[in-house]
Amino acid sequence: MIQFDEITIGPIRNLSLRLERGLVYGLLGPSQSGKSNLLWCLAGLLPPEQGTVDVFGRRLYSGDAADHLAHRADVGVVFDQPAILPELTTLENVRLPLDLRGVETDVGDERARYLLDRMGLKEAEGKRPSELSGGMLTRLQVARALAARPALLLFDGPTAGLDPVTAARLLKLLRECVNESQATGFVTSHDLTGAMAACDAILLVSKGHLRGPLPPELAGDVQRFHQGEEPW
Repeated sequence: MIQFDEITIGPIRNLSLRLERGLVYGLLGPSQSGKSNLLWCLAGLLPPEQGTVDVFGRRLYSGDAADHLAHRADVGVVFDQPAILPELTTLENVRLPLDLRGVETDVGDERARYLLDRMGLKEAEGKRPSELSGGMLTRLQVARALAARPALLLFDGPTAGLDPVTAARLLKLLRECVNESQATGFVTSHDLTGAMAACDAILLVSKGHLRGPLPPELAGDVQRFHQGEEPW
């Protein structure tokens, strides 16, 4: 269970929300609406101005350093701008979270190669990030985020800059990988069609408010929202 209790963070005010574990949530809303604030709050990177946040039985920002580190270790993040180490190969970048946990190199390589294959990057394992396209860098980030099998996966605009077909494929792949990992995922996206197809539930964010979770089949509310109406 993930629970926000009367939190204020960025433009979002007095949010109380309970979300079930094991689902993929799509966060939809205009720029500067607070979508990324919520992601960074869940990641343990941005405390709310007020209120409390509980993730899987752990109170975030409680001042307990050990708890905070344990939470951070259980989160995988894909940033809106690629955060890849340029001096490492594709394989080494994906294996890095496992190296930091003391996993043996051959075991880490096996896991990394499996994920690169899932992301369509099998032939790129020896390449440097500078040799990859933007879409490939995004998929590389996804593979790295999945490497240590975190319980919480956060994707900030993973389809930005991708063509509609590639974006839809990536969102579908994200859902499959999150489900395989039995994790909980959050995806921010401006891709209405792709998000509705790839997510179990939709959260609409605008003007300091959040509505949801809505099942994707409530396309009417989501469509009106993207046409500028406020469905709350």
